[in-house]
Amino acid sequence: MRKRLLLFMTGCILLGLHSFAQSPRNLSGKVIDTSSHQALKNATVLLLNAKDSIMDQFTRTDQQGAYQLKNVDTGNYVLLVTYPEFADYVEKLHITNDSKTTLSDITLVEKAHLLEDVIVRQKIAAIRFKGDTTEFNADSFRTQPNANVEDLLKKLPGIQVDKDGKITAQGQTVEKVLVDGEEFFGDDPTLVTKNLRADMIDKVQLFDKTSEQAALTGIDDGQKQKTINLKLKEDKKNGYFGKLSAGVGTDQFYTGQGMFNYFKGKKKLAAYGTFANTGKMGLGFQDQMKYGLTGNNIEMMDGGGIMISGSGGDDALSSWNGNYNGHGIPVINSGGVHYDTKWNDDKDFLNLNYKVGGMSVKGTDATDLQSNLPTGVLLTHTNDDFRKSLFRQKLDAAYDLKIDSMATLKLNAGGSLSNNSTDDYYSTSSDRGVDRDTMVNRGNRTIHNNGKDKAFNFNAFYAQKFHKKGRALTVNLNEYNKNSDVDGYLYSKYDYYTDNALSDSTLTDQFKTSTSKTNTLDVKATYTEPLSTKSSVVVNYGINKATSNSDLKSYNKGAEGYTQLDKTYSNHYKFDQFAHVAGAAYSLKDNKVQVSAGTNISAVDYTQTDEYTGDELNRDFINWNPSASFMYKFSTTRNLRVGYYGNTTQPTISQLQPVQNNTDIQNVYIGNPDLKPSFRSSINGSYSDSKVLNQRYLGLYGNYSVVANPIVSNVTTDLDSGKSVYQYQNLHKNTSNYYLDLYYSRKMKKMWDMSMGIDLGLNGNKYINYTNNELNTTTSNNYSVGLYLAKYKEKVLDCSFRATLNYNSNNSTLQNQINNNYWSYTLHPDLDFFLPAKFQVHTDLTYDYQQATQSFDARKQTIWNAWLGKKFLKGDNLLLKLEAYDILDQNKGFSRSAYNNNISQTYFTTIHRYFMISLTWDFNKMGGTKKGAGSETTAVR
Repeated sequence: MRKRLLLFMTGCILLGLHSFAQSPRNLSGKVIDTSSHQALKNATVLLLNAKDSIMDQFTRTDQQGAYQLKNVDTGNYVLLVTYPEFADYVEKLHITNDSKTTLSDITLVEKAHLLEDVIVRQKIAAIRFKGDTTEFNADSFRTQPNANVEDLLKKLPGIQVDKDGKITAQGQTVEKVLVDGEEFFGDDPTLVTKNLRADMIDKVQLFDKTSEQAALTGIDDGQKQKTINLKLKEDKKNGYFGKLSAGVGTDQFYTGQGMFNYFKGKKKLAAYGTFANTGKMGLGFQDQMKYGLTGNNIEMMDGGGIMISGSGGDDALSSWNGNYNGHGIPVINSGGVHYDTKWNDDKDFLNLNYKVGGMSVKGTDATDLQSNLPTGVLLTHTNDDFRKSLFRQKLDAAYDLKIDSMATLKLNAGGSLSNNSTDDYYSTSSDRGVDRDTMVNRGNRTIHNNGKDKAFNFNAFYAQKFHKKGRALTVNLNEYNKNSDVDGYLYSKYDYYTDNALSDSTLTDQFKTSTSKTNTLDVKATYTEPLSTKSSVVVNYGINKATSNSDLKSYNKGAEGYTQLDKTYSNHYKFDQFAHVAGAAYSLKDNKVQVSAGTNISAVDYTQTDEYTGDELNRDFINWNPSASFMYKFSTTRNLRVGYYGNTTQPTISQLQPVQNNTDIQNVYIGNPDLKPSFRSSINGSYSDSKVLNQRYLGLYGNYSVVANPIVSNVTTDLDSGKSVYQYQNLHKNTSNYYLDLYYSRKMKKMWDMSMGIDLGLNGNKYINYTNNELNTTTSNNYSVGLYLAKYKEKVLDCSFRATLNYNSNNSTLQNQINNNYWSYTLHPDLDFFLPAKFQVHTDLTYDYQQATQSFDARKQTIWNAWLGKKFLKGDNLLLKLEAYDILDQNKGFSRSAYNNNISQTYFTTIHRYFMISLTWDFNKMGGTKKGAGSETTAVR
């Protein structure tokens, strides 16, 4: 198989068409007034040779502000644009055979406006626009000595960072943070933002990262990630830097962290280690799901791809993936090494990451569940004492090769090994009636699992351009393999009551083993053909193949131990799925408008075989995935987007024919082989408008989705025993969900020069299911208002305040007399004071309140943290801190949710008050600052 794949990729490379030298090209663009968005006619446009500043060409803009530079050879140039009473515009150009002939619009700023609204430090423009990229000059936003990138991002207009390190930019979550355009330690943003120094950063670039396919063809495929790229200063690319910190606290709390980085030219070497039991995740555990460490469930993705995912919960004998959700007391030890380099004139790039970590969590979850049934209310209380542990290693590598100016090959490979164990001790009680006046059942369950997982992932992407501009061919290959072995013990005893007297009991005592193997292969070829300079068509064809083998054995306890095979709860299944996928799309793009429309169709053949009985379940079906998008750019800072996406959703294996499972005998699943696919239609839109000179941003985002022929649950709950039987079926009514969010931020110069943001949101859904064979419609809505204020004064204070008000409404057609609507709000002030003698005081507070409902009591808590720090040494790079966490000792883990006809709330173990003393040493030895480095004398956009 490996040889075939190698021959396949080699053939793609050898048969590719390559380009050679091209003739000189004409460059064109447009010059616009930033304030009025009107074209500037007769603006002077000069093209200078970068080497000696000798003028190569000269022209002026026409009535529409357009210009053209003819017969420009490849090389390095400086583009200079001037206009009376406007600041000059300067941009470096590197012209190659691949360079675009149409440049981005140039927006000039009036000198008077510039002096009034923009603070320019060292004559460098603070913010500029390059097409769809917003670029911040890092030196224009002052931070404290030894500050990290996270501190820098908090100063940038339109960007917010919460207490957990989550970054929000222009109202959207930032998913990737790159360093000089490349990933640093994989896809964990906090590894960059918390450990790179702010004074190393030259530029911060904010943009929507597109897929490899869209970047090549210029056709929007809807796959975008809000991304930040950190461009390092040239004199910070040679040397070393890092951090060492350690702290000890009361109640045996501790924390420690080390980070070392060595940069030399185009080479980066980094290593880190962390250990803590304070609930702070430290480094490197953000991407534990990248290679999928859960159980198996095969389903079709949008566009015909195959996804194998886990069933989760207690529904199967499954391993723990290391995900920490704040429940329990964690102990974390982790480390990693990163290396990347470029060579051969940047034609070759290598990126390597190795991570190793251990994590254990122990605690208690106490959950109260209210089930609203047609004939009454069932209240269930569950207590779960748990212990979980995981040890994991992960290695991944990426290699990029620019074969020539027309061909590129990208290879990615990664794998992981893990060992894990879980222990859960459940106690459950169910009663009828809001006042719990009638006993239904009492039960205890003990589950102990030990698991081993191996996962491997490989991707190859080959892109070939042709002489005709816009024509391209790409081939994408993905392979995924995973093996999992789990064994464990299940002990379960339930007592059932009639008229508050014991009437029946059940006992389960078993040893279980589970072995699963999964393989997927996905190959897709895409061809792009330009129809004109503005339009093109894309066609694609691919095949997907997935196989899975799952063997579960259950043994009852006998006189000689666990030797009696329980055939009812033992099974051996094989799954085979094969799909042909084809699609086409049309795209039209000019300076103002982008339009695309297309569809993918996949024909899928699926077979499930029961190895015990020889029975087979066969299905053949068609998936249809239409899409359309429209974008209008009013200017470089204002645009409107609207999109439609449709997708067919096939029933999963567990819905068609679930595996018999007695891990939780109170919840039983049965299959429905007559299920039909459902179809989801989604319409989304966004409008954004930013005024960088005023540091103002306005964003509106919305989505509405409706599902036709939805697959919904039919839950039959016996009020006498508390047992529930689940089966899925199609519904001849539509379900729907929506969200709408309005975000506005700006600098308030008349209010002490504060930054202010307002967020208005509403979201909801209508879900329909059957409860005891009666149709139940559940409508949930959430309305929220958020306020954000921030003020920074260098060497004096850094403060912010967040407030959020929510109203939640939950209505069910069954038991609609029960009112579980409630208000909630959160207040979060955060302050830093910089005092004389290098002292610093920090304090932050979080106040949460949730109103009482008919089912649950009110809940409120105040979490107050503070620390006092003193900096030492010449560069203020040694920090001694005395920290107090949860000073009022009110941190109580709590969550509340509503779904279908159920409402639940959970209290869980979490970290309470402690005091800690810590010492942090920041060290660095980087190349010296070059005189005049980065000192442009003109303002640019």
